[in-house]
Amino acid sequence: MIIGIMTVNGIDFHPNRRLLEAAKARGHEIVLINPYEISCYLEMGRASLAGLPDPLGISKDIPGQVPDVILPRQGSPMGEYGFVLLRHFMQMGIPLVNSIEGITIAKNQYVTLQTLAAAGIRVPDTCFITRKISFFKAVEHLGGFPVIAKQVDGMGGDGVVKIENGIQAEKHLDTQLNSLKGMLVQQFFNPGGRQDLRMLVIGGRVAGTMSLEPVPGDFRANIHQNSRATAIDTDDLPGAWADLALDAARACHLDIAGVDMILEKGGNPIVIEVNYSPGFRGLEQATGKDISRRIIEYVTLGYSHKT
Repeated sequence: MIIGIMTVNGIDFHPNRRLLEAAKARGHEIVLINPYEISCYLEMGRASLAGLPDPLGISKDIPGQVPDVILPRQGSPMGEYGFVLLRHFMQMGIPLVNSIEGITIAKNQYVTLQTLAAAGIRVPDTCFITRKISFFKAVEHLGGFPVIAKQVDGMGGDGVVKIENGIQAEKHLDTQLNSLKGMLVQQFFNPGGRQDLRMLVIGGRVAGTMSLEPVPGDFRANIHQNSRATAIDTDDLPGAWADLALDAARACHLDIAGVDMILEKGGNPIVIEVNYSPGFRGLEQATGKDISRRIIEYVTLGYSHKT
């Protein structure tokens, strides 16, 4: 099977390299598809592509074979053309691992929260704003400073800022508020009174869980922000936590999802984010599990009958 990974990153990017290793170990090929190097054609009503790379990597001059399945991993910055290309793959009869509906939801952090809340899943109190004056109304609505300002398409904790006063807010909004995209304003959870979890869901099962502890002086619990990761054994995972992660992935129409939660002391879990293309370096290091193998096995076993 040829598995197409839609990504702007190269083979040196950790998930791509690990997925390539896992695929080759099982007799499959990986081809990295940069959407901005591919052209979509409609000829006599039939969809085709130009610019597909050679899966064997022998020569750029050799026309690439059409993949049997597509694993979209471009992340939330994916632009409009990414969706055009995904729909083109579908028109060609190539299945996607994570649906366009799921990617559309997970690409925007506020749409994700809307979707989760509609499914009865608890999320942080959040306001969505497009104007500076609305930001200060949101702060008042949330009970005052501090609050979290978050970009709709941030990844790995980037674009997430703790705002502690009006002066800081003015400076941040002047440079970061794009009225066409909007911004999330969210309640702040003190790192000292919470536990942060990342759970990876693959095909309706929790493949791994880790607890994340922010570095001193930071509030963001992300591997990309150098948080300390500690594995949580699946057998020790409370059933309610696992069920919540599965419910969140299902609500967002995702087969593969990274589900981020916050647990307040003595409280119930709150889902803060669902990612359709989660990284897994930290999870593999913390748990010792071969997450790349689990993903490839799910893709090849779950989608081989659809090709």
